[in-house]
Amino acid sequence: MDSTERRALLAVFLSIVVLFFWQSSFLKKKKIVPTQAPQAQQEQKEGAPPQTHKFQYQAGDDLQKISEEEIKIETDLYSAVFSTHGAALKSWKLKKYKTSVGKSGEPIEMVTYKDPRFYTLGLYFTDPEFQKYQNLPFSILEKNDTEIVFQYRGQGIQIERWYVFNAKEYAFDHTTKIWPRNKKPKGDVLIALSEGFSEAHTGNILTAPYQDARKFVYKTLEDVERENVSSLKEDKAVNLVTIWGGIENRYFLSALLNTSNLKPYLSISSPLPGTGLIALQYPFYLKDENNFLEIKTSGYLGPKKREILEKTGSNLEQAIDFGMFSILCVPLLKTMNFFDRYVKNYGIAIILLTLLIRLLFHPLTKKSLISMRQMQEIQPQMKQLREKLKDDKQKLNQEIMDLMRRNKVNPLGGCLPLLFQMPIFFALYKVLYNAIELYQAPFFGWIQDLSAKDPYYVLPLLMGVAMFGQQKLTPSGTMDPTQQKMMMMMPIVFTFFMIPLPSGLVLYILFSTALQVLSQLSVHRGLAGGSLAKK
Repeated sequence: MDSTERRALLAVFLSIVVLFFWQSSFLKKKKIVPTQAPQAQQEQKEGAPPQTHKFQYQAGDDLQKISEEEIKIETDLYSAVFSTHGAALKSWKLKKYKTSVGKSGEPIEMVTYKDPRFYTLGLYFTDPEFQKYQNLPFSILEKNDTEIVFQYRGQGIQIERWYVFNAKEYAFDHTTKIWPRNKKPKGDVLIALSEGFSEAHTGNILTAPYQDARKFVYKTLEDVERENVSSLKEDKAVNLVTIWGGIENRYFLSALLNTSNLKPYLSISSPLPGTGLIALQYPFYLKDENNFLEIKTSGYLGPKKREILEKTGSNLEQAIDFGMFSILCVPLLKTMNFFDRYVKNYGIAIILLTLLIRLLFHPLTKKSLISMRQMQEIQPQMKQLREKLKDDKQKLNQEIMDLMRRNKVNPLGGCLPLLFQMPIFFALYKVLYNAIELYQAPFFGWIQDLSAKDPYYVLPLLMGVAMFGQQKLTPSGTMDPTQQKMMMMMPIVFTFFMIPLPSGLVLYILFSTALQVLSQLSVHRGLAGGSLAKK
């Protein structure tokens, strides 16, 4: 590997670092520029952007005085509990997803924040005179397996809230109607989603503390935005028309989708330290003929599985963070799922997908390896030229180019084929890191959860051994001793880097590295026998 190839390899490494920094920092902290909301389909009033709502209560609030009746909805997918306190959601447990592998695992709870003042789907008002209507004691008008209807009447207001469920879907429909009797309201009404996941893990390099980071996620007419819940320092109004908003971790999503003719904005708040509320904020627009406000939404509390989110609508599948490689990630994910339908094991599906990609890119890989070996063979002559023409750089460059031309060596032939493959490898990395299909999916033996790290670190260690073998097969005759020592340290560095990653992702990297070693051995044998040197 000559200096040109080393510089190209360094450029690839720096590109990876820049890409990681770009995605983790800049893209997720893009400044939001307020835009004028389009006119609603049915006479939504124009006006100033909504104010940020403060989800705060007086110190005298007494939680012990809150009484409520619970209504349970059971389906094959989830178990939900609604409360008459605010006609809001108190619990939503996913039956098909557990907190851990084995009998000790409990259903995933999507509503872990239990303060009654901030129940999920609670109603809030920006008009101070209407804030007394928050957290009202509702009565139950109707209740069956597919529908709940709540009603409140009194204090000069009537509110009705409908929830309609589909036993085969994680999504549900919701409608709120408000009839103010005595006073025309000012400001906005909000429907909020409260914090829905456990606190993000803390730890060290061996425990992947970032894997359960909670984020606000929302889609405006412009783009999908994300923000860490832990980064929220003050209440925030997003003055852009919002299609949906929610709270996510890596594998699960709670979201509220607007299905009204009204166009909501978004409000984000942290009523208590370490908590989060995200709300669709609607203008309090009354229909003249009936003198009521009607808000229609759809709720979703479930896995971030692409085909399910696509079916829910409103481009909710964009909540899956594939980044800039999404155009490649989706076909890779579908291919992995295709293999799993036949082998019934996502670990084997990952191996087959990796094998397919390596076979497709084998001609480029072989060309790269041959070019690197050919470059290695002319290094002695290049060294002689550098010593002979060290005082004439222009002639030295010309002689080196002539030498490469006579030996049919492309100076970039060793790295360009690798550069063409990089987007696919980045995309597959994103797929395997984010795919809920791997959540608690077993491989074999000690690997019973492809979304979790290898509990005994066997796969990372094997990956380090495979990478060490790859290093030994890579030409390094032109490197000085210091460079050679640094390169030999890379397998150790990457082994530690792999330890906290999902075992499904490490399995891909291990198998891909092993296939690369086999390709190098094949090319080396061909060159030794003369069969490839003529190509």
